[in-house]
Amino acid sequence: MSNIEILSLVVTIICLLSFCLVFTFLFRHYYISNINEIKEGRADLDLIEYNKEEEISKKKNTKKAKIYKVFSKISGYLVLGIVVVIFGFSLYARVFNNNLIFGNSGFIVIASPSMSERNDSNDYLFTNNLTNQFDTYDIIGISKYNSVDGVNLYDVVAFYGEDDVIYVHRIIEINDDNTFITRGDSNSISDNNRLYKGNLSYENIIGYYNGARAPLIGVFVIFLQSNSGIITILSIVYCLLMFDHYKSKYEETLYNRLDYLDKIIHFDYYEDNKVSELVTTNYKEYIYYKNKEYSFINGTYLNEKEVSSDYIESIKKEKEEIYKSDLYSDKVDTKLIDKLKNIFKKNKEDSKENNLDKKE
Repeated sequence: MSNIEILSLVVTIICLLSFCLVFTFLFRHYYISNINEIKEGRADLDLIEYNKEEEISKKKNTKKAKIYKVFSKISGYLVLGIVVVIFGFSLYARVFNNNLIFGNSGFIVIASPSMSERNDSNDYLFTNNLTNQFDTYDIIGISKYNSVDGVNLYDVVAFYGEDDVIYVHRIIEINDDNTFITRGDSNSISDNNRLYKGNLSYENIIGYYNGARAPLIGVFVIFLQSNSGIITILSIVYCLLMFDHYKSKYEETLYNRLDYLDKIIHFDYYEDNKVSELVTTNYKEYIYYKNKEYSFINGTYLNEKEVSSDYIESIKKEKEEIYKSDLYSDKVDTKLIDKLKNIFKKNKEDSKENNLDKKE
């Protein structure tokens, strides 16, 4: 690799790693925030609205919804499968120097423009009406010869050069010793003593161009088999796996919360009224600072009162234990809930006593 290629690779790695890190941070923060909001009940109204729409949609278009869901899933897997196949194809091509011959035929990825047009200096192209050129990044079909006798003048052949690189050029001369001279249609000079020493031997010929051609697909293959392409694909795979991981956690939390609410409220999702007309929510928040409890409802300050340090520590401890447990499970540890209720009850009693003392 040249210095420029190494520098380009390093810059590509840094850019993609930076992208992955930023994407991870933002995406994780987004999903964790939403998951916590659901767990704390601050999204209950939205969840009920969402579930109402889902239930009504299922009732009206059960078949359509199922078909759409299946179609979306199949389409996603199909696209992923195509990408995986092309990526695997590209890596295989890279390992075998773009030689994709299986049995008696295969494919070659064209990486240069040496056969893309007819050079005016090559009279034989016009005299014999040879118009089977192809462009850079095309994938062409190659078939093997059965013997050296099958090689014809003006065949387009794939062969190994002196540097073990595969070239695809046209045979413009056949010698008596069954050696050949080739030239690219776009070139004005032949390949002998340039791509190979002396003349091209039959042993170095891979096969001939059989006319099969897939335009421009090779651009994806060449990119994906490059270092930058491999790093890009790995980064995309990482992002997809991370997305799927957090999406699964989010959906699990969402449906667990909905099940939890349904067990308690038994909401009728088929009522005509909007959810906002049927359901009202209040969010009460407590902030503890310097042995004081500050109460807020829907973001608005309500009141404050004195609390003990032991009470605050108990709140912290019990809250941590409850968050570690599965609140939405049928096996929820009710002892934790009872403990927390008792703490709140005791605090209310202490608060009443303090108020009475102040009045006296």
